[in-house]
Amino acid sequence: MRPMLATPTPTPGVPPQGAEWLHEVKWDGVRALAETRGSTLHLYNRNEGEITAAYPEIVAGAVGLPDGLLLDAEIIAIDPASGVPTLQGIAPRIHVRDPDRARRLASERPATLVVFDVMRIDGHDITRLPLSERRALLEQLDLDRPAWQLSVTYDDPGIITELTRGAGLEGVMSKRLTSTYQPGARSPDWLKTPHRTELVAVIGGWVPETGDPRRLGSVWVGHATDEATFDTAAVLYPLGRVGSGLSHSERDMLLTVLRGIEIDAAPFEPFPTGSELKRTSWVEPMICVQVRYLSISTSGLMRQPVLRALRPDVRPVDAATAALLTLGSRLTP
Repeated sequence: MRPMLATPTPTPGVPPQGAEWLHEVKWDGVRALAETRGSTLHLYNRNEGEITAAYPEIVAGAVGLPDGLLLDAEIIAIDPASGVPTLQGIAPRIHVRDPDRARRLASERPATLVVFDVMRIDGHDITRLPLSERRALLEQLDLDRPAWQLSVTYDDPGIITELTRGAGLEGVMSKRLTSTYQPGARSPDWLKTPHRTELVAVIGGWVPETGDPRRLGSVWVGHATDEATFDTAAVLYPLGRVGSGLSHSERDMLLTVLRGIEIDAAPFEPFPTGSELKRTSWVEPMICVQVRYLSISTSGLMRQPVLRALRPDVRPVDAATAALLTLGSRLTP
């Protein structure tokens, strides 16, 4: 099952009002579905890829949970630089499959599974129940355990907006109490109000570091058009070039991947402009990255973009949908 996805709130920066909504923290982490089969916990990312091996502390905390559960959650970890849960905090753990490394990282940078919904209990599908009933069933489960946390809900959007903004958290997630769980759908029944401006973009080319052609200097990014397929974007609409944000090790890892998917022609339409085009190597548009930016210019390019993390859990087709919902007509050529 793929998780239900949110859409941006109609009024930027303002969560919906009214008694028909509940509000939670919008965590800056990795989406995960947690499934119990017998006495074993399995974790899956938003594309149904298994990620259980990366989070041994979450698996250990699940001992004693009943069979037949399917939970929706976010995996978070504290970023040492900021002291709050961020995507950078959990990023070093996303790709881990080696058990020894996973255990070491669990000690160095422990993760928490924040659970906010339940879609199956005792093997019975409850996705057609309204959120109010699913939440009541969720609260009956024993989730007070190591590396686990039940998401706290708020009735007042003003209070949670003030709390999350003051704490430096990602934002607010608002959900309609009467809504069913819609697997894989991006629904207006769930509205997100981020405090920061970000999107997931697709890499279409890379530029070497000035003075050292062996190192990655920056990447050209864009959003996938509606011709995007499951794994690749046929054409990208250019959003600009991004150079800052990733660590040296992340840059080296990314460059190794990009060198293996180089192509002859630019995957952008319209063709991007800039001083670094002669030094650019174009790549197959299949690698997604999280980008934070100040604003979008009248020409459709991001101002002051910063790479926050690689997003192997996001497909180009999903990045296309999310970008269009976030930026709308500003991405139209």
